[in-house]
Parts: sequence; structure tokens; C-alpha cells
Amino acid sequence: MTLSSSIRIPFEWPNIDVFTLGKSCLYGYDSVNHCLVVHSLIQINNLNDISIDHLYLSSSPTWPIRKLILNEDETILALLADKIVYLVYLPKPNIHINDHSTSKGSCLCPIVRVPPLVSSSQTITCSLIDFVWLTINHFLIVYTIPSSSECYLYKVQPLKQIGIVHLHTYSVGSCSTNKFGTPTKKISLHQPSDIIKLDVTKRKEQHSELILVIAMKTDGDIFILEIDENQLQSNDNNKIIEEFHGPICILPTTFNNYRTDHGQSTFICLSNSMYPLVVFTRDKCQMNQCVILSPASNQYYLFTIDLICLPINQNGQMITSIIRDPFCSNRYFISDSSANVYLIEISWINQIQQGLKQIQSTHIQHLITETNSTCKITNKIEQMGLIQTNNNEKYLTIIAKSQTNQKKELIFVRLQSTESIENALFLYKSETSTFSSEYVDRIRSLLSREQSIPFITLSTSSINISDSDFERNLLQFIKILTEQYIDKQENVRKELENKRVYLVDFQQTEFNQNRNLNEKFQLIQKRFQTLTEQYQQEYSRRKRLSSHVNDLLSVIEQSTPVLSD
Repeated sequence: MTLSSSIRIPFEWPNIDVFTLGKSCLYGYDSVNHCLVVHSLIQINNLNDISIDHLYLSSSPTWPIRKLILNEDETILALLADKIVYLVYLPKPNIHINDHSTSKGSCLCPIVRVPPLVSSSQTITCSLIDFVWLTINHFLIVYTIPSSSECYLYKVQPLKQIGIVHLHTYSVGSCSTNKFGTPTKKISLHQPSDIIKLDVTKRKEQHSELILVIAMKTDGDIFILEIDENQLQSNDNNKIIEEFHGPICILPTTFNNYRTDHGQSTFICLSNSMYPLVVFTRDKCQMNQCVILSPASNQYYLFTIDLICLPINQNGQMITSIIRDPFCSNRYFISDSSANVYLIEISWINQIQQGLKQIQSTHIQHLITETNSTCKITNKIEQMGLIQTNNNEKYLTIIAKSQTNQKKELIFVRLQSTESIENALFLYKSETSTFSSEYVDRIRSLLSREQSIPFITLSTSSINISDSDFERNLLQFIKILTEQYIDKQENVRKELENKRVYLVDFQQTEFNQNRNLNEKFQLIQKRFQTLTEQYQQEYSRRKRLSSHVNDLLSVIEQSTPVLSD
């Protein structure tokens, strides 16, 4: 798809730098007038008849707003600042805000603050980490204070009872108890890591629908919380007090993210079915597509089915945004720092649910490419979202900002639901083949017996792939093996070398200590011998002296006359 099926219009909203897209409207926050601006996008073909409404707030936010998040039915808008969250009650869709009236301030929206559970003196040093909606009136929030490893569950009161109620505090990654009452222990020699992102998906069962909350931490650990939506709506505390389980093991082990730096990573959750999906970024241009498996009630795994590798140019671009398609649960869009936009559709999730042994590869569609100068967005992409018009047409909406004159542009890219271009797993052009056909055929014959394994890295769904496609997959496999497996082996080798050096040092120290002890023992022996000799000499001298004294006494006795009475 190219931008020939797109619509571009100038986007002139002064004092508005924060946006979010609903199903049929564009919302923006006016930082000067402290109000919301609503842009109706129902009539795409008639751009001159687009209505713009202003929603004024009952009180002005004190902190600058950096992000807007709508709940599912678009009745409450969350305004995210650096240190706090504000909730704005929006008017119902069937109420006309500005019925062709000149008055823009007739509609006043109530606003509620969501402060952290700390004293007011600590709020200055507190920062907001993430915010997600669970239902239309429940949300989770993470602050840095009192702990960046805790999530707070709140319920939003209805419009007649404006306010929020704190329901529960979840501790992510620390010792807690599960639904069976047994402690979930986590033994670690490292300091507790911080939560960097939350996301929500749903898993359908026979008689209920479960809410799955996914939490990622800075060290790469992923945790899952499961809540029954019906029990949550009925305020059943037995389900609310469930705890996060994890860290979740990622399979195969080649894609494990244990103890890696994920401070700049992000992820999204897809597919509200029996097997939800998690897509997370490994580095600047790689994404793991995983299925959430739950073989037991208290056990989860993330099985990596596909690895998406985006092309890298000389600028070294990286993934900047990932958004899900609200109209198709198996589809999402990504953009990079070079303003490339991709549509990615995961068709193999349905085949996994059906239990098929062979599955198709991921459909990747390059919507906006940098190689075509006429279709290229030279500006910076600020916001992406999906909208639906009144005739059920779906558009990818992009807000781009020029890097030269700072002007903004609103771009609508029409999505063709029936058209699906199945590109290769690797989007760059193949180089000249250096493999001989016999060598490629030999490796293909060895791999043909493993077509039933669930981990797929082939570029097409057919068994008989071309030599160039097979070569690209083989080169990517060698690259993964070199970058991950050999790196791990090198780390193990360094650790063994350090232990060997430690043992050598220990043996040398032991040898030196033994030598010192032997020298001291020999000195003691010599000293003992010297003292023994001195004792013998003194004993002999005293013996001779005693004998001489006895002789003198005898002589004196004999020579002394005896006196009579």
C-alpha cells in the first residue's frame, strides 16, 4: 500500500501538543486555555464539514500534561502528567456538545485528581511510571513512591458520585501469596527492579472473560496478573487480591530475556482469545511475537512463535511506536525513527487455536516506505491511531510534525481489509547468493523433517521455499546463533576463567601459608634443642658443685675436734 490512497490536510491547533485518537474523534489538550479540543473525523471525504468542539474543565491541572488515554467506551479521559493523573468525565456520545452554537464554554467537564498514596510532602519527588485501563471504570497506576514495584487498583465512581476508590495494592516481583494460599517466592541476588510498562489483554473462557495484566520490569522480567472481569465488576475481594505471577519463562530458551537491560523496551498485548499475544521489543529493530500459554491455573509461559526483524539503514533507526488495531485484535502498527510505518497481521494465531501442525508466517505490510520519495513522510511522527468513519471505513491516522517549519499535518491512510501482502520475514533486499545449490538443498532436506514444530522462522508458509528466501533465513539463524549463543558461551568462559584464576590464587596462598608454618615450626624446634642443651649443662654444673660441697663438709667434719661434756 502506498500513500496514493491517503488524505493529507494541514493540522493547525495552536497550544496543543498532546493528542489521542478515539474510534471516531481526535482529542487534544490546550495547555494555555486548559481545555480539551475534540476533532470529529466521521466525514473524512468532506473535510470542510469537520466539527471542532471545546470541553472546558471544572479545574485546571497544575502539572503539564504529556499523554492522553481514553477508556474503552470513551466516557473518561485520563490526563497523564509527570507526577500525577487527572480523570476527566466526558459527555455521552448522544449529547451534542456544540450544536452549531457559537458558545464553546457551555459544556463543563468534571475533573478528578489521582494522587499517590503518600503524604503531600513526598508528592514533590514522586513521578508517574504508567497507567492502564482495565475496564471502563477500573484502572491500574504505578508511581515511583512509595514503591516502583507496586500497582494500585482504583475504581472510578459514576458521574453522580464523582471520585475514585482505592481497591487494592499489588506488589510485582516480591514475596506474596497466590490463590491457593501458598507463598510465591522469588530468590534473587540483585536489587528489586522497577516497573517500566503495563498493558492489558483478555483471555476468553467458556463462561467468563479474564483480564490479563502484563508488567515488564527493567531487568527483563515479565509478570502476569489474572482477574475475572465479572468478579471485578461485582467487587469480589477474593479475585481482587490475586497477585502477579512470575517472572514468566520465555520459550524457546534462545529468546529468553532473563537479566537483560530492558529499560528502553516496550510491548503490547493482542488477540482477546484463548491464546493472547504479547509483542515486545528486544532491541532497536527486533520484536518477539509470543503466545501466552497457561497449562495450569498458577502457571504461565510465553512461547515465541515469530521474530520480526526490521531493516536497518545507515541512520540506524529504531522502533518508536507500537499501537494495536482496535478493530482487529490480531493486527498492530509500528513506526520507526525514520518515519517508516508497517502493518503487521498475525494470522497464525487462529491456526494455533485449531491445532494445526503447519502455520503461516506473519503478514508484514510496508505502508509508508522511505525508498519512495513521493510517499515518504519527511516529518516526525507524533501520534498514530485508528479511526472508523460513518460508512465503516477504517483509516490509520498519523499526526506528523515538520522538522523545518514546525507545522503539523494530519494524514489518513485508508486500510484495505481484504488486501494482505505477505512479505518475507526480512524486508531488506537479498544480496547475491554465495551458497551452492547442492549445499542449500542438503540443508533443506535436513530441515524438511522438522516442519511440524511450532517455532517457525521460514519466510513463507510453503515447504518448497526459494533458494534466496532460504539463504536469508539461514543467514539470520547464523546471526542469532552468533550474537546470542556465542555471547552466552563467552560469558561462561570468562566466568570459568575467573574461577580458575581464583583457584590458582587460593592454592598459591595455601602454599605460602604452609611454608610459613614449617619455617616457624623449625625455629621452635631449634629453640627447644638449644634450651635442652642449656638445661643439661646447668644440671651437670650443679651436680659437680654439689659433689664438691659434700667433699668440703666431710673434710671439715673430720678436722674439727669433738668437745666433751
